[in-house]
Amino acid sequence: MTDSSTPMPPSGSPAAPSAGATYAPAPTDPNFGAPAKRPGGNGLAITSLILGIVAILGFAVPVLNVFSALLAVVGLVLGVIAFIRKAGSRGLSLSGTIVSGLALLLSVIFIVIYAVGLSAAIDEVSSDDPAVVETPVAESEAEPAAPADEEAEEPAASDVGTRENPAPIGTTIEVSSFDEVIYEVTLGQPVLNANDAVAGANQFNEPAEAGFQYALVPVNVTYVGSETGTPWIDLAVEYVSAAGSTHTQADSPSVAPEPTMMSINEMYNGSTATGNIVIMIPTEGAAGGAWTVSALFGDPFFFAAE
Repeated sequence: MTDSSTPMPPSGSPAAPSAGATYAPAPTDPNFGAPAKRPGGNGLAITSLILGIVAILGFAVPVLNVFSALLAVVGLVLGVIAFIRKAGSRGLSLSGTIVSGLALLLSVIFIVIYAVGLSAAIDEVSSDDPAVVETPVAESEAEPAAPADEEAEEPAASDVGTRENPAPIGTTIEVSSFDEVIYEVTLGQPVLNANDAVAGANQFNEPAEAGFQYALVPVNVTYVGSETGTPWIDLAVEYVSAAGSTHTQADSPSVAPEPTMMSINEMYNGSTATGNIVIMIPTEGAAGGAWTVSALFGDPFFFAAE
């Protein structure tokens, strides 16, 4: 029989704890109750970093830098998303964001430089070739015709520095950009078969392809411009084979023996430097080709192969 003096708990209420009952301690994990991290954070950060690295490799190459800028934009967006979501490594997402942002900045700068240079080159060509308006001359004022037996003048010989008449090695030329002389350039004695030198320059250099060989040429530069210059950006050195095909450093990723052209830093007026350039050229008729030196958007000046 129940004691009427002891109140009963209302229906649906939890039963009162019984004497001697034990309880599990409250969880001590600091992340207990925190929302689970979203998966995929590291994937976004890694993708951002990869896109940034790929984009930064092509920022200085015309046309290719447009695609580099697009890749950099995608990498930058993914890096920011990964950083904000805090789903993966903060350091990894921050690295992807920084590299992609840097690639985007450099790509935009070089796109603008190339656009300005191309526009200036077009304007220069247009100003050099103005339309000539011929005014009819009255018959009485016309100059008398030359006698039929007068010997025709001999055609002028080709200017030195053309493909038909390349300049000898050791000739010093002036290289201009936007109507300003910026460099004095002299090619040193080339080595048309530099396979051994290239193999010894870097252990990762691959052998030349079948039918080709590595050629090396030292480039001596003196900066004479009013500001500063970086030769490996401002100058292009190429090789034109006897058959007429053009070959550049981009044809092979081989590293040239020191000092390389890429190792020449920014130059001020009066400073001089020398850098080696390696190009993979056809073995057949190697000595019949020619080296060319030109400025950005400028006309090439031809040198003898050796």
